[in-house]
Order: sequence, then C-alpha cells, then structure tokens
Amino acid sequence: MPNLSFLLNLFRSWRIGENIQQEQQEKLDSPVINIVTVLDDNQEKIIAPTIKHSTVLSKHKNEQNWFWNAYRKIMPSMDEMQKTSNDMSELQSMLPTIVTVHRPSLVVRNSEDITGGVCFMRDSPYRILKAAESGNLEAFQKLYFSDQTRLTIKDTRGRTAAHQAAAKNKVEILQFISAHDGDFNVQDNVGNTPLHVAVENESLEAVDFLLLKGVKTDILNDKKQAPIHLVTELNKVAVLEVMSKHKSKIDIQQGGEHGRTALHIAAIYDHEECARILITEFDACPRQPCNNGYYPIHEAAKNASSKTLEVFLQWGESRGCTRDEMISFYDAEGNVPLHSAVHGGDIKAVELCIKSGAKISTQQYDLSTPVHLACAQGAKDIVKLMFKMQPEEKMACLASCDIQKMTPLHCAAMFDHPEIVEYLVTEGADVNAVDKEKRSPLLLAASRGGWKTVNTLIRLGADINIKDVNRRNVLHLVVMNGGRLEQFAAEVSKCSYGRYNTARQLLDSEKGTFIINESDGEGLTPLHIASKQGHTRVVQLLLNRGALLHRDHNGRTPLHLAAMNGYTQTIELLLSVHSHLLDQLDKDGNTALHLATMENKPNAIALLLSMNCKLLYNKIQMSAIDYAIHYKFPEAALAMVTHEDRAEEVMTLRSDKHPCVTLALIASMPKVFEAVQDKCITKANCKKDSKSFYITYSFSCFECPQFYADMDGKTGEAVNISQPIPLPALNAMVSHGRVELLAHPLSQKYLQMKWNSYGKYFHLANLLFYSIFLVFVTLLSSQLMENDDDEDLQHYKPVENERLYVYTGQNENKTDLTYEEYWEKTKNAILHVKTTPFMYTGAVVITVYLMVNTIREVIQIYQQKYNYFLDPTNLVSWMLYISATITVIPLSSSSVTELQFSCASLTVFLSWFNLLLLLQRFDQVGIYVVMFLEILQTLIKVLLVFSILIIAFGLAFYILMSKGEHLSFKTVPMSLIRTFSMMLGEIDFLGTYVQPYYLKEEQRYLPFPMPAFFILCVFMVLMPILLMNLLIGLAVGDIESVRRNAQLKRLAMQVVMHTELERKLPKILLERIDKRELVEFPNESKCKLGFLDCIIRKWFGNPFSDDGTKRRYKGLPAIRWRQCGLDMVMESGEDYLMSELEKTKRKLRDISSLLETQQQLLRLIVQKMEIKTEADDVDEGVSPNDLKPLITTSSKWTSPKIRKKLQSALSFTKGNSN
Repeated sequence: MPNLSFLLNLFRSWRIGENIQQEQQEKLDSPVINIVTVLDDNQEKIIAPTIKHSTVLSKHKNEQNWFWNAYRKIMPSMDEMQKTSNDMSELQSMLPTIVTVHRPSLVVRNSEDITGGVCFMRDSPYRILKAAESGNLEAFQKLYFSDQTRLTIKDTRGRTAAHQAAAKNKVEILQFISAHDGDFNVQDNVGNTPLHVAVENESLEAVDFLLLKGVKTDILNDKKQAPIHLVTELNKVAVLEVMSKHKSKIDIQQGGEHGRTALHIAAIYDHEECARILITEFDACPRQPCNNGYYPIHEAAKNASSKTLEVFLQWGESRGCTRDEMISFYDAEGNVPLHSAVHGGDIKAVELCIKSGAKISTQQYDLSTPVHLACAQGAKDIVKLMFKMQPEEKMACLASCDIQKMTPLHCAAMFDHPEIVEYLVTEGADVNAVDKEKRSPLLLAASRGGWKTVNTLIRLGADINIKDVNRRNVLHLVVMNGGRLEQFAAEVSKCSYGRYNTARQLLDSEKGTFIINESDGEGLTPLHIASKQGHTRVVQLLLNRGALLHRDHNGRTPLHLAAMNGYTQTIELLLSVHSHLLDQLDKDGNTALHLATMENKPNAIALLLSMNCKLLYNKIQMSAIDYAIHYKFPEAALAMVTHEDRAEEVMTLRSDKHPCVTLALIASMPKVFEAVQDKCITKANCKKDSKSFYITYSFSCFECPQFYADMDGKTGEAVNISQPIPLPALNAMVSHGRVELLAHPLSQKYLQMKWNSYGKYFHLANLLFYSIFLVFVTLLSSQLMENDDDEDLQHYKPVENERLYVYTGQNENKTDLTYEEYWEKTKNAILHVKTTPFMYTGAVVITVYLMVNTIREVIQIYQQKYNYFLDPTNLVSWMLYISATITVIPLSSSSVTELQFSCASLTVFLSWFNLLLLLQRFDQVGIYVVMFLEILQTLIKVLLVFSILIIAFGLAFYILMSKGEHLSFKTVPMSLIRTFSMMLGEIDFLGTYVQPYYLKEEQRYLPFPMPAFFILCVFMVLMPILLMNLLIGLAVGDIESVRRNAQLKRLAMQVVMHTELERKLPKILLERIDKRELVEFPNESKCKLGFLDCIIRKWFGNPFSDDGTKRRYKGLPAIRWRQCGLDMVMESGEDYLMSELEKTKRKLRDISSLLETQQQLLRLIVQKMEIKTEADDVDEGVSPNDLKPLITTSSKWTSPKIRKKLQSALSFTKGNSN
C-alpha cells in the first residue's frame, strides 16, 4: 500500500508536454518529464535517481481528490500536444538527444550552468542557437521572449545566435536580433565576429546586411585578421564584391599580422581577382609597406605571384606611373621586386619584372645585383633569361661588385656551381677578378671546398699563381681544405648525424632552390635557425647551396644569432664566407658583440674581439662592456677587459651610465678588475735569479676621464658626476672597501711610485717643519718655569696647629704672614717670569707657524665643507692653535697669568699628541698609531656607557664618607674622581676603612661602617674585577679587528695623503713625475737603496712590502713567505672562504663542461662504430614520447645545454609530426 500510494501521487503530479500554459507556472513544486526518442545507457542511469529525487521532494497535497486533479492537468496538455505536434518534431530535432528531468525552480539560463544538471527542453541554452541556424523565426521569437538573455548564450566554440545566423545566411534572424539590440561585434573563442563567420561561409546576404547595419570592420581575430584580410586570403571574390558596396565603412589600408594589408595577402597567395577588386573598387594603394618594409609588389615577386604582379603593374600604368617606376621600389633591405622574384625562384615572375622594365644591374644595399643572387643560388635558367632579355646590361652585371668586391662569378664559384661558372666565363666574365681579400674565383672555390668549380676554372684558364692577402695560392688552399671532396664523401655520409640528411634531401628536391631562403613568421630563414642552434654542418650545407643573408624582423643576421648563443665555430664559418657581417647592426643598433655580451657568452666575445670587430655604441649609446657591467656578467666582462689585444681599447670606452669602466668594475665587479690588475703585471721570460730578470707594472688601468663619478655598488652605474679628483681608481677602492684591490701588488707599486716620486719628500719636509714648531713649544714652556725667586719667602716658617707663617730673617721691616697672605705672595712670585731673547724668538716662530696652519685649515674648511668637522683630528689641531696663541701672545710683559700657564701645559700636551697623529701617515709606525686610536675610541665608548656605575658609586661613597672627615669624599666632584681612581686598584683599604673603623681617637672615622663596607664589596666586584677585565677583553678583541682591517685603513690613509698632495701640486709637475709604467729589476745591484733611503724605509717604509715581509718571515720557504706576509695580515677568514668557494665553483663548471664534451664524444663514437644504423631518409634523434621523461625535473640530464638541445629537438619533431 505505501508503494501504491506513492505511485498514485507521482501520476497525479506529472505534467506532460512542452507548451504548458502560463497560469500553471506558479505550480513549481511538481517535476516535469521530457521524453525524447534517443536514450543511451548512461542517460538511463541518470534519469532514474533524478526522478526519484524529484518525486520525494514533491508535496503531497489534495490526497483525497488526486484523480480529478490529475485529469484536469493531463487533458489540456494532451490538447496542446495535438495542436503543436509539428512544432515539437522540429524543436526535438534541434535539441541534443538527452533526457533530462528538472524542477522548474532550478531552470538554467546560461550554458555554463548546465554541466551536470538537468533542464527542460524548452529551457535548453543551445536551443536558440539551433533555431538561429535553422532560420525558424517563430521558434526563435518564442525562445527569445521566454528569456531575453538567450541572445548572449555561446556554444562550445564561443559562438552566439548571431554567429550561427550569419554562418547559415539567415537574414531574418539577423534582422530580429538587430531589432532587439543584439551585439554583432561579439567575438567567439578564436576572435571571429559574425562578419568573419559570414565571410568565411560566403553568406552574401548576411555580409550585406551586417555591413549595412554598420558593424565594426576593423576587429582582428586571433590570427590578426580583419574581415577584409580573411576574405582576401580565402579568395572569396563574390563576398569581396559585396563588401565593395560598403567600402566607405572598411579601412582597406588596415594592417594585420606583421602590418600586412589585404593587398599584401592577395600578393602572397596570388589572388589576382581579389587584388584587382581591392585596387579598382576599394582604391587600395600598393605603395604602403608592411612592418617589415615590404610593398605588395615585393611580396608578389618574392612569392612568385606573377598574376598579381601584372595587376599591380597595370594599376601603376592607369595612375600614370610607369612600369619602370613601379618595378624600382625598394624595400627595407634595399631589394627591388626583381631581387624578390629571384629570391622566390619563379622564372615567370622574373620574366615579368624584366618585361616591366626592371634592370638586372640594379643593386641593393649590399651592392648585390639580381645576377649575384641567381648565381649564388645556382639558378642557371634565371641567369640565362636575364642575359637574354637585357643583353645590353650583361657586361655591366658581369663586372659589377658587391660590398665584398665580389662579381657574380665569385658568387657562383663560392657556392660550387660549375655550370653557372662555365656559362659566365663564356659570356665574358673576368675569370681572374679579385675580391676585397684579393681572392680570385679560383681561390674562393678552393677555400670553400668547391672542387668541381676548381677543376672547371682551371680548365677555363684561370691564373693559378694569384695569391690572397695571406699570401696563399690555390695549392695552399687545396691542401688546407683536404683535397677532393669525392675522396671522403662516403665517410661524411657515415658520420652524418642530427638533421643534416633531412636538410640535404629538402635542398636536393625540385623545390630546394625555392625554400632555401624561405622565412617563418619571425623572419628567420633556415640559415638563421641553423646558426641560432649551432648546427655547423647544416650552416655549411646552406652556405654551399647559396643561402642568402637576410635579416629577421629584428634586423638580425645569422651572425647575430650565432653570437647570442655562443657558437664560435658557426661564427667562424659565417665570417669566413661573409666577412662584412662582423659589424652589422640590428634595428636597435646592436652588433654581434652586443648580443653576445647580453647573453654572457665569453667565448664568442673573445672570438669577435680577436677578429677585430668594432667597439660601437647602439641607439641608446651603450657599448658591449656597459651591458656586461649592467647585467653583472663577470665572465663576459672578463673576456673583454683581459683580451690580449683589445683590453686597453675596451677600458677606454665611455657612456652616460658608465663614464669610466675602471670605476664601474671597482664598484660592481671587483674580481674582474683584480684580473685586470693581474694582466697589468708582466714578468721577463727568463730565470728569476737572473740579473736581467725584470717585472713591468703598467698603471694604465688606473686612468680615468677628466671627472670623477660616484658609482652604485650594486648596479655599477654612475650616481653623481663631480669635478676631477686625483687617484680616482684608488679613491673608488677606498669608498667601496675593496681591500683585495688595494692590497694588490699593482696598487702597492702604484702607491710606492707616488711615494718615491714626491710623497716622501713632502711629508718628511712637513714632519721637519712640525718638529721645529714642537722644539720651540717645548723650550718655551720650559722657559716659563724660570722666574725670579723671592729670597724673603725662604725665611718664612709655618707654625704648627696655626695658620701662620713666622719671619725668621734679619730684615726687621718684615712681619709675620697669615696662610692666605703667604700663598698669595708665593703665586705672584711664580707668575713673575724672567723673559729672555730666546722666548721672544720662539714666540715669533710659533706665531708664524700658527698663522700658516690657520690659513691652511680655513682652506680645508672651504674645500671639505661639513666633512671637515667630522674628523676629530681637526678638533685637536684647533685646540692646539688656540692654546698656543694664548700662550705666546702676552709674553711682551714680564708677568703672565694663570691662563697662560694652563694653556702652556695644554699646548705641550697637544703638540706632542699631534706628532703622534702625524706618524700614522707613515707605514711602519702608522699602523700602531691606528691601533692606538681605535682602542681609544672603543675605550671612550665603553666609559661613556659605564660612567653610570662611576656616578652611582661616587654618590654612595659621598653620602657614607663625607661626614667622617675624609677629604677625598668631601665633595661630590672629588668623590667621583676618587671613585674613578679606585677602579685602577688604588682603594687604600687600610687607611680609608680599617684604621678609621678601629682607631676611634683619630680625626677620621666611619659614620656608617656597615653600609660603607657593603658598598665597598660591591664596588670591588663590579669595577676593578668585572669592568676592568671587560675593558681588557674589548681591547684585545678590538686589536684583532684592527689587525684585520689594518690594511684598508693604512692604504686608505696613503690614498688620502697622495690625493691631498696632488690637489695642491701643479699639473705640470705631476705630469713630469708621474709614470704610466714601472720596470723593476729585483736582482740588479744598481737598484739597491742608499743609506738615507734605507733609514726611511726601515722606520717609515711599507710593512707589507717585499723587504719587510722577507725580514719577518725569513725562516719560511721562498714560496710561502709572500703568502704569509699577505694572508696573515691582510686577509680575514671570510675572504679566505670566499676565495675557496670561488675556486670550487670554477672546478664544478670545468667538470660540467668536461662531462658534456665526453657525452658528445661518446655519441660520436657510437655513431662511428655504427651501433645504431642511420639511413638517409631517417634522421637520428629521439621520439617525442622518449623525450618527455628526460625533460622532467627528475631528469638525469642536469646540464642546461643538454636540456635546451632536448627541448629544441622535441619542438622540431612535434613540428614535423604536425
């Protein structure tokens, strides 16, 4: 019974049919079953659970009147089904064969929402598309009015109802869509609009309607095609005639892919009718070039479109332009249509161009004529045709030369075309003409291995005694290139690998001459691609077959691409045939050297430099070395700046970003500049213990332009360009902290040269001048202590326990004095100085010295600005000058003041302390002064921090001890000084603490004994023990830090010293004493120093020089002493780790390159032994299925080069399979 009740409720709620009345739409709870004729198994599995689910969700209403309710629902539906049976059958045919059960409340309105769901037949999103395709306007209107958003529904191809109607030429549907504001510019998945679809399906009425409605005609699809481009490519003449009625709405000059207009496309595919309509009806202009610089007439000639070419020429005649003018247009590479026709290889196009007035002697930008091109290709028929049609131009063509001074006979001989060679000679060509490198056709054929041509030329009487620029005749070249090719042709065939056979077979086919110069979408010819991938044998094959030198869309030649990928053998091969490629520029003005540097190919860079390529600037005024510095490519930069012949030329290059290459390398790539320094040191090629052994130090790398640039340490670019300063390279090393560069032997010798030239003389003179000042200051201060003693003061004796001095002398006029009177009289006697002539002389000398140095300091303030006040030594100097001035000025009177005595003591101290500061400029003793100042700086910082403890204990002792008659703690300042002295161990425990505690009868006592002893214990633990040991530890640690940085500080002081001197010296003097090169004979007795120089070197010499190092490491072997002298003092542990890490990286790179070389050799061995058979029709390689697991992340092919080759092989095989 429950099952029967459920079935009856289900029957009661069913609604059958399509056209259900609108008033029944409010009942949304009952399911609907749509029945179609075709069901598959999977759909049947879907229906059952869906019906069950829908039925369970239905509400059980009116259970008692279920029969009458079902009858009322079924009968109207049956009547409607009877009336519209014809419509149902048509609509069923438009819907997919799917049975769906769905609730009305879940109606799907978009095609994206139907996946995995169920819907009504009337609500199917694709139904309106079928209606538009069939042209049923009544059904289309019903579907639209039921849901107006259905106009935007797209199928799996992204097409709307407008696309479908346009494709099937259903104009009524298009009119309805237009009346209801439908979008005719919507694009499908491939970018096609309804107009594109109508053009493609040749729906003439739809095209006319759409254009009449003003749809956009300039929309490009994914193939960069507008409708006008598409109709031309498909050669839809009828459609094009319809479109011509609306030509005002179409931009006929619109560019598509590569900027090609419709006229370009008609020329490429030789659609002459389309071209005629475009010219006559649309007024298309054949004189508009594409982005690559080609005119339609060039495209027609290049693609052998002779019919379209005739259309263009007829148009020119109708416009008053002669055929000669039309046939003389130049493209971006300087080619006229005749050149393009020869490239295409169509003899009919060539004939048409010549008939139209093209001259066979016309030269392109490299001065090549069409005859040159045809001879290089081996197109004998084209050469004969040109000579036959224009015999008056024959001799001029045979004698014409291209940019390499090659005649057509040279081109034919270079590419081994003996038939053309023989034909040209019979026609009058000079068999012994020489090119730019003094090569005759015979020598050129021999150098290229063209033995058939060599035999032909010798038979024709070519001179065998001609020599090229290298003084080589034909015999030299034959021997160098291995004799006759036939002798080892079989071996070459056995050793062939890669895709050489495929290329050879393609070139041997009937279309070989037509496809050898064919370019792809990027303008790359086979020669470009082979050069880019480094396939040397394929490049050789293409060159032998006469491949021409085109440029790609970036203006790059095959040499550019070979240099970008670092294929040196390919570079040599290309330049051996076309030497003029060496300095060719692309569209950005980059040479092959620029591109090799951008890709960091040091081997290619070295080869190009060795071939004397020019160091040019591109359009943004950057040279190759600028790119190496900008991208931080140390290998590329190293290849340029250390080149044997061109290094100095590279170092002199300048640009806005890097005004000085030296400064940029120091800032961003110090390792590279270190290699430059190594190159500047050369040694004699003889025994090191020989007297003729010498070492040459070249200082050219330190030269910079007449300005100084602050370089960014990360990018190496110029940040700020200032006035020229002396020693710019060394100052850059100091500012960037390049210790290894400053410690280099070349930098050491450079500074030593500066020191020996003028440095030691000026600084010793400065030291002598200051010593005179110091002597007078010291003597003057000592003279101040000599005064006239008052003999009466000797007769005054103090009285015990009274503040009274009793006179014991014989002068009765003298009376006793109080304590204050006695000390006042004594002070007056001390201040009464006995002046002498020496004191006046000393005052004058000191005053002169102070005036000179004051002027110097003022000048330094003007030059250094605020940086002057950041140097503490300048503060010491000013304190010295002020105190000395106060000391010497009032000496005109016989008495002095207390201020003079105080200033005299300060002057003596500061003058001797300043002498210590002056000594830091000298190497041997200066390092210790630097260490002393560094320790002093650290001590001051620590004391400033721990002065808090000194104040704390000083105040505590003042409170506890001041009331006990302890004079050292009587006041707060005295207590602080006493606490500071206690830090040094002067605690005086017995006299200050023990005796006052036990001896109560004494004057001193401890008011608070227990707190005093407690604070004392805490003080002894924290201050003398803890703090003093901390200071000792910091001092020792700072000494180690100073030792690690001593070299930079010492050399920085030397650089600053020489910089200041050279700023003050005249340029004429500097030019006379400065040297660009220093030659040293270490074993020559004449090089020994004199006595004075020995003394100066011993006390003020360079502690890191060879002599000093030998003395300190005399016991070590000769090979190790120099390393110890530098490494132990100059290098830190971090520098050592970095150097070792760099060595490890270099070894790993060498190992990787060796493994790749061995793998290539193993592959060749396997092929040589014929382990894997190779046939001519099948190239060696790997299938794409085998390559896929090799290119994954877990691949064993870890080398980037091998992966790149595998990926290129995969892409090639995929392209062939397609």
